[in-house]
Amino acid sequence: MINAFFSALSGLQTSSRQLQSSAHNIANLQTPGFKKSTIHLGDVATGGTRVIGSSRNSASGPLISTSAPLDLAINGNGFFQVTQPNGGIGFTRAGSLRIDSAGRLADTNNNPLFPEITVPGNHQGLTISATGQVLALVNGQTITLGQIQLAGFKNPSGLTSLGGNLFAASSQSGPALVGAPGAGGLGILVPGSVELSNVDIVEEVVSQMLAKAAFKANANVIRTANEMTGTLLDIKA
Repeated sequence: MINAFFSALSGLQTSSRQLQSSAHNIANLQTPGFKKSTIHLGDVATGGTRVIGSSRNSASGPLISTSAPLDLAINGNGFFQVTQPNGGIGFTRAGSLRIDSAGRLADTNNNPLFPEITVPGNHQGLTISATGQVLALVNGQTITLGQIQLAGFKNPSGLTSLGGNLFAASSQSGPALVGAPGAGGLGILVPGSVELSNVDIVEEVVSQMLAKAAFKANANVIRTANEMTGTLLDIKA
């Protein structure tokens, strides 16, 4: 009975973690460039299961066309580099750019691209090429403003999540390998497009249903074990 109790208790904890992970994935269904996480389970020697770790699915999400000149998707490997408020470098697949108050190209959270690219206030239009060249039309002339650099990793699934679609390098991911789009195995840019989340809503709903069923079953086992323990104590009394 004791083994059944602790086996069910570990099952409750496991199901709870699975539900939390799935809920987080579903909450970010509409977050551009978001990468889903998966919980991995292992057996416990005394019975039941436990969470032994988690991993991130680094596969690309679907690309959709927006026709917005500052929207960029990456077709292939790589991440945009942005400077965080604390000065650290973050990495993201979300390429919906804007011009911040300082005239720099920045992400939707106002983190400027790294290296910085400043846009003249009197420009008449911007163009970003598939290889990352940023061009502006100023006083009737086309000038080069800068080059967008991408960062690749040997193990992108090992990046540390900073929330939403922003990540940081870690010992598991390895250091950033920086280069121009299309170089060194990095993907090319797709101007006028954005990458959606790679969360599969059907898969997540099924996962939640299974986790809820397991949670309920384990809760019933614990309730039955408690009732049986109470009965035994009453008999002994």
